[in-house]
Amino acid sequence: MKRSCTTCDGSGVVLTPLGSRANAAVCGCFRHCSLCRDSGRLFSKDAAHREFVQICECEQRRQRVRLYNEAGVPAKFFDARLRDEQKDRHNADAYNTFVLHAKDYSRNDRGLVLMGAPGTGKTHLVAAFIYELIFRHGMPTLFQDFFDLLSRLRSGYSRDEPEEALIAPLIQVDVLVVDELGKGRNTPWEQTILDTIISHRYNDRKTTVFTSNFTESRRTTLVERVRSKDRMDEERELRETLRDRVGSRIYSRLKEMCDFIVLEGPDRRDLDGAAAG
Repeated sequence: MKRSCTTCDGSGVVLTPLGSRANAAVCGCFRHCSLCRDSGRLFSKDAAHREFVQICECEQRRQRVRLYNEAGVPAKFFDARLRDEQKDRHNADAYNTFVLHAKDYSRNDRGLVLMGAPGTGKTHLVAAFIYELIFRHGMPTLFQDFFDLLSRLRSGYSRDEPEEALIAPLIQVDVLVVDELGKGRNTPWEQTILDTIISHRYNDRKTTVFTSNFTESRRTTLVERVRSKDRMDEERELRETLRDRVGSRIYSRLKEMCDFIVLEGPDRRDLDGAAAG
């Protein structure tokens, strides 16, 4: 049931930044439901006149609001949507791919690896994808910055929290979005954590979406400046591909479970570049 409301535009849901996370709430225009009289259930009869119960759309809306608030979308992207006005000549291919996946998504679909330079809009695009997965399909989804995960694991060790308890939700959720794949010091421990998550999800055929500043080509991959081990006053450019960063084993798994997409264009954090794009 669509209503005319300037606050939620008839969706029944309002999203705002709240602390470090995006927050969803049921709009006031849907505070009361005349269909189920706020019970959340609808009673119907089938062809044989047997009574059965259905979840009312108001309860479904509340459930999806809870899913979104559990997803952990960063507050900065509370208004991320797959809208046509977000598409331009730089991101059209990636945008169209996510629109298609969002429209036709079904459980255990292939994942995606979205690669490109910093500032090209990768996180905005996956945040918009999460919105669609949850509010269109009711699909439990988690957003996880890989560097933040590593920080939480290190912090958990100091509190004697088991590593498995922190990783389990990432393995079990229907759709996992991993932001900043390849970020970090690329230590054996970091690769082990990543391998554990990917291997479990690969074996369970669960959908996983990744973003990364590292690409498959040294020409387009992230350029890092590192200091020489011999002479600390000297710097050199380091161009590592995604395969270099995650290792051959993980890279091979990614190729099997995901489609790879390159997102090009100017740094959208640069207002001049965004205006030109």
